[in-house]
Amino acid sequence: MPDESFKKRERAFEEDWANKQNAELIDKLRRKDKLEAIGEALAKKLQTDDPALLQRVVDLGVTLDTGPAFLLAPLVQVAWAEGTVTEKERQAVLSLAAQRGLETGTPAHAQLVEWLSTRPPDELFDAAIEVIKAGFGVLPESERLERVDMLAKACRKVAEASGAGLWHRLGLASSVSAEEYGFLDQIRAKVRG
Repeated sequence: MPDESFKKRERAFEEDWANKQNAELIDKLRRKDKLEAIGEALAKKLQTDDPALLQRVVDLGVTLDTGPAFLLAPLVQVAWAEGTVTEKERQAVLSLAAQRGLETGTPAHAQLVEWLSTRPPDELFDAAIEVIKAGFGVLPESERLERVDMLAKACRKVAEASGAGLWHRLGLASSVSAEEYGFLDQIRAKVRG
């Protein structure tokens, strides 16, 4: 009997701790904190909820210092959709990163720049989507869908960045390639779950 009461008490402490981590993450998402703060809260949540996913992220070389760039991986994936990153796509990603509080000169910014120069492995993109999905998963459905939509819009801005052809300027064609559309659909579907 005493063992069972200790186990119940231990589970209650774990649930309380997990609830506090979720509340911290929700608060940071709602306040639209800098990516650094959101990344730290997400790492704490994953440490409890999905240690295997956290280990995958660590195995990919992502640290707390580079974690904010990791949260922008879907933008990088869209930029690489056609096999190369154009200067306009690069600038679009970096501009969106700055809008989300990623500061130049930080390890996360340097990581993002590197990923825009050298394509990361698909495993990094897949893990990033899973982490983002876990983060959005703590939100009420309406907020979760709003965040998914915000991510999709940011990805679309990157996809549209290179569209400067005549047909696009005349409004007769989309600036988003078939490959980019494919990645946009995949990202949205995976994050929505």
